[in-house]
Amino acid sequence: MKRPNINQNGIALMIVLWVLVLLMALATEFAFSMKMEVNTTRNYKEDTESYYLAKAGLNLAMAELFKTASFHSIHDEYGWITGNAAQAPATGNATEESVEEVQEYDIVNRTDIELENGTITYTIQDENGKIAINTASKDTLNKLLDYSGVKDKINRDTISDSILDWIDSNKNHRINGAEDDYYRTLRPPYYAKNGNIETLSELLKVRGVTEEIFYGSQEEDGEYKGIVQFLTVYNFTSVNPNTASEEVLKILYSAEQAEEILSNRAAKGYHSNSLSTFFRITSTGKVQGSRTEHTLETVLEKTGSGNNKNMITHYWNDNVLDL
Repeated sequence: MKRPNINQNGIALMIVLWVLVLLMALATEFAFSMKMEVNTTRNYKEDTESYYLAKAGLNLAMAELFKTASFHSIHDEYGWITGNAAQAPATGNATEESVEEVQEYDIVNRTDIELENGTITYTIQDENGKIAINTASKDTLNKLLDYSGVKDKINRDTISDSILDWIDSNKNHRINGAEDDYYRTLRPPYYAKNGNIETLSELLKVRGVTEEIFYGSQEEDGEYKGIVQFLTVYNFTSVNPNTASEEVLKILYSAEQAEEILSNRAAKGYHSNSLSTFFRITSTGKVQGSRTEHTLETVLEKTGSGNNKNMITHYWNDNVLDL
């Protein structure tokens, strides 16, 4: 019996083609994996570079804040400004004629500062220009709530009393306030803190405070302006009138005083020789030729004077996300 004639060459060709397909798939997967590894390594390298550029921006800001100053203020055109202290001659006794005239404040560029193969942009904001929530009086809270859009007096009293009850150490609620007996009826239930507010978002747990009152209405011409932008959790002896917003000035001062402060700031850049102690610094590092950037944010407190000046870190965000 004869065997059928089988074309061995055709089978070999099919095997070779399948091997080639398999090798091409492996090569493609390897090339893709290598490309991903290269991109991941490059991104990590550029993120590390931008991180240290951002830290350099923090140090530039701290150098400004360590400078001996006659005042701290916010200029309409130049942003944060530091008043130069009067400088006397290095030798001999200072006389009225010998005191050297100096510019009242330095103009500092804080945008797109070139460093190596990247740029730095940083800002200095003054926490002393806000209302300290942990020491605010009922009258101040009511004025803030009224400005922000809470027009009903009972609602204002409920919120202000509840905020004060949330902060105080006792369990007795004010006339319109709230303590554990109120918060334990909520779902889920919780207790009043009876201590200082550490993050402003805690206010959302206080009786009467809604997201609209806290953040403001989403619509541009909405009912509420929001209160969070005018508050700080840091305690200081007094608000700096040079850095407070127009809204804060009108809440804390009479209309005539607020107008005088704003007029002086518009005319010469500051109102009085007031110094601040709490500063919020935001710094962004960018790598040239790349979309990679890294933003850091910190709140520093300046303590001491002369050679004993120090900076205490109260808040640190290592990676601010712009969502």
